Amino acid sequence: MVKDLDVDVTDVSGPIAVLTVKGELNLYTSGGFRTAVRGAGGDGHPHLILDVSGVPFCDSSGLSALIMLHRWAGEAGGSFTLAAVPDRMARLLQMSGVDQTIPIQPTVREALERHPHRGDRTSAPQG
Repeated sequence: MVKDLDVDVTDVSGPIAVLTVKGELNLYTSGGFRTAVRGAGGDGHPHLILDVSGVPFCDSSGLSALIMLHRWAGEAGGSFTLAAVPDRMARLLQMSGVDQTIPIQPTVREALERHPHRGDRTSAPQG
């Protein structure tokens, strides 16, 4: 049985969007995952924090999707942070070295508090 993956925008703070991800991140769900995350980032919120506490399983396809999204966010002038990473997923990120590339925070709250753009409201011109 293939489980679905849900991605919901659960908080917006200026240019930062928090996305809650629930379900398995695998070969069957990674394409829809990338599309959903890019949609949220392209909606005026270039800085993305993903709460992945609801992801019980991530395979190499999911890992690849995370890497691609991190790269995409950076190229778009934004950022990509993972928060509340489950132990099993944390081990995968550590063993693959991805934890050295994608920022990881213990909780969504800490990710928001430590984000360099947390006080930004809009990208309105200064002057």
